[in-house]
Amino acid sequence: MNSSAPDIHDIHPPYLIPQDWRVPVLIGSAVVLALLLAWFGWRWLRARRPQLSLVQRTLLALEATRPLMEGGDARAFSVAVSDILRGYVEERFKVQATQRTTPEFLHDCLRQVGSVLQAHEQSLSEFLKFCDLAKFARWSLSSEEMHGLLASARYFVESTGAPVPSRTVTVTEAGNVPIRES
Repeated sequence: MNSSAPDIHDIHPPYLIPQDWRVPVLIGSAVVLALLLAWFGWRWLRARRPQLSLVQRTLLALEATRPLMEGGDARAFSVAVSDILRGYVEERFKVQATQRTTPEFLHDCLRQVGSVLQAHEQSLSEFLKFCDLAKFARWSLSSEEMHGLLASARYFVESTGAPVPSRTVTVTEAGNVPIRES
């Protein structure tokens, strides 16, 4: 094993990396451009999808409570249906319904003169009180009663889903201000 070549080599000089700033800028710009294109594409696709109305969203949410009803969990079912209906009333009629007790809600919102909710006062009152019995008094509901609650909620949403007629004011030449429904 006599070799004349040394087995230890000297270190190589450092390799100098060119300090060209254009490459990182081009890579960064390409990443930003790709993210912007993806964001605009997502927004464009989202805008093309038809948006669900409040009534459609509420009816879908009510249908989503069926597994609770079929599971026989009366308390969870009545909490879910009541919360969905109160949320609908709050968004549809611009009244506070979710953070009030049933008597407060019924007294403050349904007693207003000219309220659209007055036509449904009796059915809404019975619905909410029935839900309260199941929520707070642990009253067990039969399958038929839960189906009735769901049907009552669906009917309320469908019957109040039409837009509230707005009032237009016209001024006559004599200065009278008749109000007519439009």
